[in-house]
Amino acid sequence: MIKEPYIKRVVHQHHLFKSLEEAELMRVMNSAALVHLNPNENLFFQGEPANRFYLLLHGKLQLFRSNPQGQDKVIEVVREGHTFAEALMFNKQANYPVSSQAVSECQLISFDNDSYRKMLKHNSEACMAVMSNMSVRLRKNITEVEELSLQNAQSRLLLFFMRHMQITSENTGRVKLDIPKRVLASRLSIQPETFSRLMKKMTAKELISESGHNIIIHDMRELYAIVDIPFETTSKNQIDIQVV
Repeated sequence: MIKEPYIKRVVHQHHLFKSLEEAELMRVMNSAALVHLNPNENLFFQGEPANRFYLLLHGKLQLFRSNPQGQDKVIEVVREGHTFAEALMFNKQANYPVSSQAVSECQLISFDNDSYRKMLKHNSEACMAVMSNMSVRLRKNITEVEELSLQNAQSRLLLFFMRHMQITSENTGRVKLDIPKRVLASRLSIQPETFSRLMKKMTAKELISESGHNIIIHDMRELYAIVDIPFETTSKNQIDIQVV
């Protein structure tokens, strides 16, 4: 049970809980729990029973799958204010299809699937919020599958830069990396050695440079030309689309 008023306010502001009446929210919170993770600590493992879903309050967390050879593929990086694993509540006898691990120190709220699902039967607005959330993720996944199928490693990396770039002048920008490069490489389905080689290649061409956790883009027009996107139409689109 979570009694802290500020956490209750944070939960009620999230779109999955915004439409709940006070009594409904209290029932959900009565079965909720605070979870603290240290960096590299796991929350759950692939194949474990999926009895709960989560809201990340602070930190960053990666969802990944492991193959029989022991290789990991990052499926998603979860950031503050986002939920994950809620879709599994609609599958009977569901298991987590991924493992979860803290990238940085994390604080989460854990919600009981049964309690939230029972509440949904009497709250159509909350049902629509869950469906909307699932629709957004489906669209995001379709876009990612398309890019993995049609774009090479360099294009995927440059598209990431474009979508996370803060414009600093007419033809320059900056990308702040808030996750380790190994996590980013796995999320983009790029082998670590290939990722390193691409970064060195673009640095040698003076397309980018690195300063701490920042990637400095020295020539945005050249970046867009490489991925064959008109430079004039991208300044708004790069803000609207998020992949990682």
